[in-house]
Amino acid sequence: MSEVTTPVQESAVEQQASLSPSSLPPWLEQMWSDARVRYGAIAVAVVAVAIGAYAVWHSAQQDRENEASIVLSRVMPYLEAQQYDVALNGDPKKTVRGEPVQGLLAIADMYSGTSAGKTAALYAGQIFLERNKYDDAERYFEQAENSASLLVRVGAIAGLAACQENRKNFEEAARLYESILSDAESLGAKDKYTLFAAECYEKVGKTEQAIRLYKALLAEFELSEYAPDAKAGLVRLGTIVDY
Repeated sequence: MSEVTTPVQESAVEQQASLSPSSLPPWLEQMWSDARVRYGAIAVAVVAVAIGAYAVWHSAQQDRENEASIVLSRVMPYLEAQQYDVALNGDPKKTVRGEPVQGLLAIADMYSGTSAGKTAALYAGQIFLERNKYDDAERYFEQAENSASLLVRVGAIAGLAACQENRKNFEEAARLYESILSDAESLGAKDKYTLFAAECYEKVGKTEQAIRLYKALLAEFELSEYAPDAKAGLVRLGTIVDY
């Protein structure tokens, strides 16, 4: 018995035929049958999607960076005026454009992935260091130490070294100070951190390392304000000072 094709079935068949590869132009069908072409097209599509996603992310990140910079600028006057409690915690009584002034702690935590957030963390760490709150200081210095800003990064690692020094972990402090000497050179602070590293090595009894750094400081920065301290260090260690 023969089957009867209804109009609905005929429509479905026609639609399926229109979507089948055989409906493509022969040259395009031949290209698409090549696996390299198919995978290449897929790769291009993936890259296009990735580029689009990155553009959206970068735009959002830039907006957040700008927002963090504005928020940080509002609390800087308190820091410069040495009103450290307000600088840390903000001033809810004062508003700018309807928003309360946020403190360094809030900025560092809320905008931790931004340059401004890491700068806020550095400032917070310095305040805690001056107050001998080393655990708090280290927390914020560690947040700041991977900043893209050389100045912030060096300041954060120096802060970590100072925490160790104040805890009398002199060898670890010396290691940290010494680790930033190369970067500190471009900031004009290599002589200072060379001295700090040498003094820490001296305190822990690492005489050879201390002498090496004292001599390096005098050889490179003979007229530095830290040169007299380096000479004094060499004298203490019984080394002839010929600079």
